[in-house]
Amino acid sequence: MSEFRITHEIHEVHPDIREKLTATTIEAINESSARSAEDAALVLRNKLGEIGVHMSDAACLAAVERIRSGKTLRFEIERDDGEFHHEEH
Repeated sequence: MSEFRITHEIHEVHPDIREKLTATTIEAINESSARSAEDAALVLRNKLGEIGVHMSDAACLAAVERIRSGKTLRFEIERDDGEFHHEEH
C-alpha cells in the first residue's frame, strides 16, 4: 500500500493532518537515512504514534520506500459519500 487513507471525520477534526503526516514521514526518513528500509519504517511508525496516527508496518514500509525512490506520498480523504479525494504532497 502506498497511500494514506484518512477518513473525512479525522480530516474535519484535524484539517492539517496531511501536513503533519508529510512532515513526520520526512523527519523519520531523514533521521533513519543510514538505516534499512525496515528500520526506517519502525522509526516512522513510532513517530506517527507520537502524533496519534497508527499505521501498519506494511504501510510504513511502503511510505519509506516511496519517499526513498523519489516519489510523492499520496493521501486519500474518504468523503461522507464514500468517494475519495486525492491530494499529493
